[in-house]
Parts: sequence; structure tokens; C-alpha cells
Amino acid sequence: MSTSSGVDRVDGDRLAQLRPQLEGARAWSAGLVDALVDALDGEDEAQLILLNPIAWASARGFETDETIALFLHATRVGLLQIHWNVRCGGCGELVATPGGLNQLEHDFYCDSCARSRPTTLDESVEVSFTISPALRSIRFHEPESLSLADYFFDFRFSRNISIRGIDRDLIPFLREQKEVLTWLEAGGEQRFELDLPEIGWVVGNPRTMIAIEGEATTQVRELSLDYGARAFLPRTTLAPGPVRLTLRNPTDARVRVFLYFTPIVTFFDYLPHLSGHRLLNDSEFRRCLGTDVVRPGTGIPIKDNTLLFTDLRGSTEMYERIGDSAAFALVSQHFETMAQTITRCGGVVVKTMGDAIMASFNRPVDATRAALAILDDHAPKQPDEDRLEPKLGVHRGACIVVNQNDMVDYFGQTVNIAARVQGAAGSDELCVTEAVWREVREDPSLRKALEHADALALEPERVQLKGVREAVTVYRIRPGG
Repeated sequence: MSTSSGVDRVDGDRLAQLRPQLEGARAWSAGLVDALVDALDGEDEAQLILLNPIAWASARGFETDETIALFLHATRVGLLQIHWNVRCGGCGELVATPGGLNQLEHDFYCDSCARSRPTTLDESVEVSFTISPALRSIRFHEPESLSLADYFFDFRFSRNISIRGIDRDLIPFLREQKEVLTWLEAGGEQRFELDLPEIGWVVGNPRTMIAIEGEATTQVRELSLDYGARAFLPRTTLAPGPVRLTLRNPTDARVRVFLYFTPIVTFFDYLPHLSGHRLLNDSEFRRCLGTDVVRPGTGIPIKDNTLLFTDLRGSTEMYERIGDSAAFALVSQHFETMAQTITRCGGVVVKTMGDAIMASFNRPVDATRAALAILDDHAPKQPDEDRLEPKLGVHRGACIVVNQNDMVDYFGQTVNIAARVQGAAGSDELCVTEAVWREVREDPSLRKALEHADALALEPERVQLKGVREAVTVYRIRPGG
């Protein structure tokens, strides 16, 4: 529906149909659903795209994980759309905003940087949300029809970047430093009068590089740049002062042009946001959108993921002793307990393999906390012949997210080492690698648990793992020492 001012508002009938589904999805904190519904109806259109649930929660005083869950359930019922945005670390542009994980590519190309870069779920993919067009139609649902200002300052660049060293967010900086913002028609040219400041660069989209250095001049210089091969050429160096810039487009397609001045080589810091890595390790994502996986044959890298492997010693003998049905029921009960612990500690179960579990976490601290809780849950409480003894291993590192039977899975040497480290553990024991131990031993939230396990003064041990060329340093943790 539209108001008298011509601004589209939410479809009230559809909202009335979908809201109860969202409210009934789980228990929500007081006011949380109301806050989202009010925003979807009343916010300016630019505030209803690229929604960062972490920033949204912080601004309104809600808990982060619950707000992420709310946005996921709102997507599931049809109030929001999810976007896996690919962000260029060189310039801050959102090179692509595909709807789903299954649309991500292993690499991406940035027009502003004129280069390809690898897509990494923890460093270059930021997940955002946009109001569903079925609920409220906004101009940003059709990016190609946006004004140039809307396109570059509200849609094209990440909102989650600050520029290191000058304490400025990226988008306000770009607005201030704009030199050229125009459409360059196919076969056309345009002229611009610029006054180049002292020291810096004029850069932009498409790729442009005008270096500014030397002694300032009052003489007007002529500079012509031709668009081709996805960039304005040639690259050039000029002294500060006035320039008459001519941009030519000899191609058969019109081009958006945004050029801006920067006095520094920009390095970025990132504001808290929902990375693709974090979302993959969110159990609510698996529940709400678990069918969204990478395309078969495509692997998307993660630079730093933590994996926990578990196994149960004694299950074979138990099957022999009490029979398949009873043993299966007992093992299933153990799996359920472990899965609940993994979820409670911020991880997700990737898969089960016989009596083993593979789980994934964002942080080594969370995986170690889950492992220690599992050991505590399985501490001897009944006769030995009835016990299943867990053996656990934790490792962190780079890996690749893949599609295995239409489920998210992980591939790479980090996965292999994590599994082998678990194999090196004894009964009722957790083995962690040096990469994990360096972080968890100093974490205050784990100190009490490590003290309980008499683990703060552990000595490293070098072990040779099958299929791994170099020996690996591990630390063995056993509850009660």
C-alpha cells in the first residue's frame, strides 16, 4: 500500500498473516518482535536494506544472538530477505549481494580495484538482511534503477567499515571526498573541472588512479582518460592544482562513474557485523535456512575455523554385550546430550559418523568449553561396563566449506588434523593443538574449567599423526588431572 505522500508502507494483511508465525517460532524477549515490525513499517527505505543485526541490536538494547535468531526466523517466514554480501577488502565495495550461500563463487572481481580476490567467509562475506518486496516495496529492490547517490552511498559500499587512522566511517568519508559522480553514456565523453589537493590520489569505480604529488601549480592541465578493460586509462601522476578532466567511454554500454579523493592509503577496520563464517556456525541458521548450502563443486574458503571431533570408546563391546537396539538407544542418548552441549556453547553439529561427531565453532574457546562440558557430563557415574568413554580433539585453521549430500561440510588439512588429534586422545581425554591452546589457556571464561581439569600447567607433547608429514604439538586435558 502507499500513503498520500507516495511512500510505500507494509502490506498490512500480509504482516498480520506472517507476524504470528514469527512470534510463535520461539520465546522472544519483550519488545523484540514489536521493534522489528515497527522498523519494517516506519523506517526510511535506506534503513531497510543491508540490515546488520548486530548493529541493529546494539542500537536498540537487545541481545545480539537473539536478534540474529529473530532476523533468521523473519527471513524464514517471509518478512526479510537474506544477502551474503561479498566485500572487497581493498576498497570496501560490496562487489556482489547474492541472495543465498549457494550463489557465492570461490573468487570475485572488483571493478574499483580491477582485480580478482578469493571469497573468504570470515573476512570478505558479510551477511545482511533486506525487507521482503512482498511485504513492502522499496526502490532498493531494483538497484539498476537507483540514483547514482543512492547506488554508491546507500547500496554499493559496506556500512561496516571505518578508516584506520582518521576515525571516520567509510561512507561519510566517500560523500565528502566525491570528485565525480555521473553516468558516462556509451560512446560519450564528459569534462570536469577539478582542483587537486596536496598529496593523495583520485580513485574510484571504474578503476582509476591519479596520483597527486610534487609542487602545487596554478596552471590548468588537460587530462584525458579512456574507459576500457574495466578501468580508466592511463594511470597518471599530476601535481596539485587545477585540472580539466575528460572522461571518454568508447564502449557500447553506459557506465556509472564515481571518483573520489583520498589523502591516505586507506586501511580498514571493521565494525561488528555478521560474517558468513559466524552464521554458518549458528544453530538457528541451520534450523531456519539449513537447505541453503554452497553449490555442488564449489568450495568457499574460511581462513580460521575451529573443529571439534568426538568419539566413544566402548561402544563396540556394548553392542556385543546388550544388543543392537539397546546399544543404539544408549548411543543416541549420548549423541543428543553432546549435540545440546555443542549448541549451547555456540557450535553446530556438522555430521555424525558411526559413533563420532564432527562439530564446527567460530572460536577455539567455545569448542574447548563444549569439549570440557562433554567430558564432565560423561564423568564416571555408573559401573565401568556400562560406560561410554568420550575421546575428543580440537584444532583450528583454514578450511573450505563444501556441499556434501546437500549439507554444509568442511574439507582440507585442518579437518584431517582435527580428526587425527581426536584419534590421539585417550579415554575421557581432550587433545587440543598448539594453535588452540595458545588462545584458550589465557581466556578468563575457561580458567575455572581448566583449573578443575588441572590443565593450566600442561606440558606439550609432540605426536606423529597418520597422514600428516610433520609431528603436531598437542596438549592432553583430563578432568581431575
